[in-house]
Amino acid sequence: MRILFVGDIVGRSGRAIRAIRDNPIAAGAMGINLALYKTLAFGVSAFYTGVAGALGAIVIQFVAPDSFTVFLSITLLVGAVVGGLASIPGAVFGGLFVQFVPNFAEQISKAAPWAIYGAFLIAFMYLMPYGVWGLLRTLHRRLDAIRQRRSA
Repeated sequence: MRILFVGDIVGRSGRAIRAIRDNPIAAGAMGINLALYKTLAFGVSAFYTGVAGALGAIVIQFVAPDSFTVFLSITLLVGAVVGGLASIPGAVFGGLFVQFVPNFAEQISKAAPWAIYGAFLIAFMYLMPYGVWGLLRTLHRRLDAIRQRRSA
């Protein structure tokens, strides 16, 4: 039995976007409309960003440019790297890391919680270079290969 991951389910548009990401010149040579798919990707990301901003404004009930600092951008980047890039489950794992590890680090050390947070971050990046989701995918593929060898 093979489990499909989110990244494995790709239709025609997904294959076109991946081809553009990997090599835009080759994708154009294959007949993919670069302008269409780049505009489509931008539009979809703008839609999701708008929905997220609206939901955030509803929850916070106050929006100002000062609310979005460079520290917030760095925190979001850390979440993306820890969880695993280019995957929805990786974003979930990254969000959990960003939400819970600083609180856990503050419980360990009141004097230097960001040093503990940095240590956790370095450990995650060293042990899981492709993020948490990348580690889970690798483990699943290895276990699947072992099962197939045993059944053959």
